[in-house]
Amino acid sequence: MAKKILFFVLAVIILLVVVIIISGRKTAPSANQTTGQAASRSFYLGVVPTPKNLPNSTFEDLTAAYVETGKIAEVTMVWTDVNIGQTEKLKQNRVITALGVYGLKPILTLNFATIKEVPGRGLQYVIDAPAGVKADLADPQFRSQWVGEAKSLAKEFKPPYLSLGNEINDYFYLHPDDLKKYFSLYNEAYKEIKAVSPKTKVFVVFSYTHLIDNNQWDLLRQFNGRSDLIGLTTYPRAYFNDPSEIPDDYYTRLDQYVDKPVAFTEIGWPSSSAQGDSEKKQADFLTKFIELTKGMNVEMINWLFLHEPEIGGVADKIVDPGTASISLRNKDGTEKEVYGVWLGIKKIPYRR
Repeated sequence: MAKKILFFVLAVIILLVVVIIISGRKTAPSANQTTGQAASRSFYLGVVPTPKNLPNSTFEDLTAAYVETGKIAEVTMVWTDVNIGQTEKLKQNRVITALGVYGLKPILTLNFATIKEVPGRGLQYVIDAPAGVKADLADPQFRSQWVGEAKSLAKEFKPPYLSLGNEINDYFYLHPDDLKKYFSLYNEAYKEIKAVSPKTKVFVVFSYTHLIDNNQWDLLRQFNGRSDLIGLTTYPRAYFNDPSEIPDDYYTRLDQYVDKPVAFTEIGWPSSSAQGDSEKKQADFLTKFIELTKGMNVEMINWLFLHEPEIGGVADKIVDPGTASISLRNKDGTEKEVYGVWLGIKKIPYRR
């Protein structure tokens, strides 16, 4: 699902960037621990700081979203509208600096592919190469620039987390012949990142929904030995009408394929949809998710949105209408039922 909302999320981050320019294996708590009974939790919480009133957010709305995210989360995803060239953009807009002001650890993402309109072919998932560079993972110029960008991001920002591809199993389902090329590209980038920022945790993210759909479990095994973490996005509403229907082994089956910590970079359940979703179901999902991941080695749990956004542009063509409601607050800033569950988890002290 994340690739389906990628364009929107990028637009949100760009909007946040404008404001910055203007203004200068661990055990997760069980369900009953979300009420504050646990002594500690061993995973970070994260959320994308979408402001209220999108797309007509004020300066105050945008600033408030950053402030609030710093209070209810420890990490946040960072996207830009470019991949190669991302370092310079982040230096200019000072988003990383701003996140630090609010106590948030950035999770950077350097993608190698993107979804775009191709004349005569419609939306296509293709290699994201700069103008004048061949869109091919084997092309020496592309490889040099992409690996160089990974090294630059690591050297400049020393990020705690750097993902080298979001929901990559979707791309390789469509382009299986590119996987071997990507392995060598990833290995090269990993080495360069560690040379300049040894503490940066390097990984890739998989769509758990599509991994199940397309029986791509072997990809987990192949990256388990290459990555510091295993990243996943998960939206089980694609399969189940109610969170109570999610089987007990829905996430623990991962133990068959990986032994690295798992970073849930996007999770969520819609609070409204044509299928009859509600705020109660959304809140029940978060409680259920904590139950289902109990005993797993979880690095982080990131909810999708802070405030409910308005989805438009290319994303509007491919995103389920209920996606925007995967937020902790409504568009006008009022809290959803899930917000209270989230705060219950956040009140548990983080210790690792």
